[in-house]
Amino acid sequence: MRIEGEKRFEAPPEAVYRSLTDPDAMAAAFSAIERIDSEGNEWAVVARPPFPGGFRLKFSVRLEDLRETEHARLRAWGKSLGGRISVDSSFDLEPDGEGTRMRWDAEVDAAGIFSGLGSQTLGPVAKRQAERALDQLAEGLAARSR
Repeated sequence: MRIEGEKRFEAPPEAVYRSLTDPDAMAAAFSAIERIDSEGNEWAVVARPPFPGGFRLKFSVRLEDLRETEHARLRAWGKSLGGRISVDSSFDLEPDGEGTRMRWDAEVDAAGIFSGLGSQTLGPVAKRQAERALDQLAEGLAARSR
């Protein structure tokens, strides 16, 4: 299943790029993330997804195709309790006045208990979580620039 979107930030591309590739900023932006341990471009993430059951999901995340201030690809995969999920996402940034315009997309693949949610449920939930996280990042960037 594919999800995509666009977001405008009131911050320069350099600041937006740093936030989108910073494990601490991402942990603060995604409410489901409990912890990120990072070593370079490899992250180990523990999250509590917004699905019934209250289980934890362990993800491995790899940052690839890094072009500072313009583009990055984040590939994540994880499994828990008979299910697995992978997310292959990327974003592109461009200056927009004094801010930044971001276009993003993600391909989400689920199996096991996650596939039982179906694309009609999983797609909207995934997109809503991404939009909330980007709103959080935008608020943090705006607060730092004041």
